[in-house]
Amino acid sequence: MKKTLILLLLGLVLTLSSCAKETTVTTAEPTISKTTKEKTENDMFWDQDDNGIPDWQEEEITLTYATWQYNDDTQTTIDTLMLEAFEQKYPNIHVEMKIVGEDYEWDANMQALAEVGDLPDVFLIYRLETALPYGLLANITEYYNHDDDTAYIFNSVKNAGTYKDVRYAVPTFIYPSYWFVNLDILKNNNIDAPSYDWTWDQMEAIAEACYNESTHTVGQYGVSSYWRELPKILSGESSWSAFTYDGEKFNFDSPYFEASFEKLTQALNNHAATPTYGEETLTNYYGDPTFDPRYDGYSAVWCSPAWEAKNHFDTMGFDWDVYPAPGGSTGGNIDIAGVSSTCAHKAAAYQLLKWMSFSESGLITRYSLYEDYGDILFKSANNYPYPVVDYGINKYGVNEVWDNIPYNNVPGMTSPQMINSLKNAALWGNKEVVGWDATDAAINTYFAQIYFGEDTFANLKETIIDLGNAALIEFREALDELLAG
Repeated sequence: MKKTLILLLLGLVLTLSSCAKETTVTTAEPTISKTTKEKTENDMFWDQDDNGIPDWQEEEITLTYATWQYNDDTQTTIDTLMLEAFEQKYPNIHVEMKIVGEDYEWDANMQALAEVGDLPDVFLIYRLETALPYGLLANITEYYNHDDDTAYIFNSVKNAGTYKDVRYAVPTFIYPSYWFVNLDILKNNNIDAPSYDWTWDQMEAIAEACYNESTHTVGQYGVSSYWRELPKILSGESSWSAFTYDGEKFNFDSPYFEASFEKLTQALNNHAATPTYGEETLTNYYGDPTFDPRYDGYSAVWCSPAWEAKNHFDTMGFDWDVYPAPGGSTGGNIDIAGVSSTCAHKAAAYQLLKWMSFSESGLITRYSLYEDYGDILFKSANNYPYPVVDYGINKYGVNEVWDNIPYNNVPGMTSPQMINSLKNAALWGNKEVVGWDATDAAINTYFAQIYFGEDTFANLKETIIDLGNAALIEFREALDELLAG
């Protein structure tokens, strides 16, 4: 039975703020002394022998760390540099980088390591729902709850890495889907570049005005943002997304979701949005089945994930800039990471996990390393991550985390509007929401029918809700049965 349920789980997957705080940077973790500071409950949690030194700093420890952004021991990545800095900050801890594989083979390779008792101590998680059945992850709820810094994590990502009120992971970084504007197309149509606080209606007006049937220039190429981002923008709620689980179901019956698809239908009819073309259309329009209207200069506006778009930054032969999502809730996904269930030093591993993700000193160090070594870092390991946390400003009026994001080679990447929109990100949720993949597999064909004008959301709404929720329930019941057994 257990094997059958595991196969079911894997099969479903494969079908597919600002708070003020004074900042002090030190070379070692400050110790706590009764004579200088009254100890809190959290202090005592980390220093149970009450000698003023966190327990995890009192013995020699070796940890291993794994990420799919590092697959070659000759690479210099931000991760390798960060681990060296961690060792310098905490000399009692030695960290070794463990090679596991690429993201697409992560689950299988991690499960194989679990079978031979060789899991890394701290690692990225490809899917929470596929890590849980194999017991890969430690319960880190108590560590998280006794960490003062978790109060600064954005509300939009606080629940990432939890299942049934147990925390197995923490959010690491937001990886945005940037909005791009081809400024040359706008100029050729006598349209001024929009401000970074543009609205959805302004975006559609620009897109519609730039559409040119004779030259096959599209206004907005691609339409997935109408269900990934627009519903959250309409809701104005920081924790909302189409795949936000409310305890019983996803939000497909939300009025914001329905309104977004109504707006999509209007945009398709007005040529303010164009679904992505197939190879036949690309050949007929541009003479090449591999032609990409976005990066090859025939789309005025489009939305692309940073990890894809970065490969085209040096080849786009036109004037362009990056924008936050119109309406101020930029989409994307987040990575999550956790501690191995077999780790012998979980408290120290949690500190490494935090250093590599949301700690203030870790983030400041990360950006300093980008500045010093950015030119030599292995390119695929920089997917333009943004913090999931805001520690506020220091006594000098500087936000040492958000004021130092090292992506200022493109103006829009570090604009105040981009930063604010990422704090309210419209997150995809596929890695951290248990049952996301099963639900997506059950309903994505119906979304496609809407995209291509074959049907309407109004007609398909009940089908989407029923099939989506049924897939979610089936997946979670199977997982719960497996975990209970």
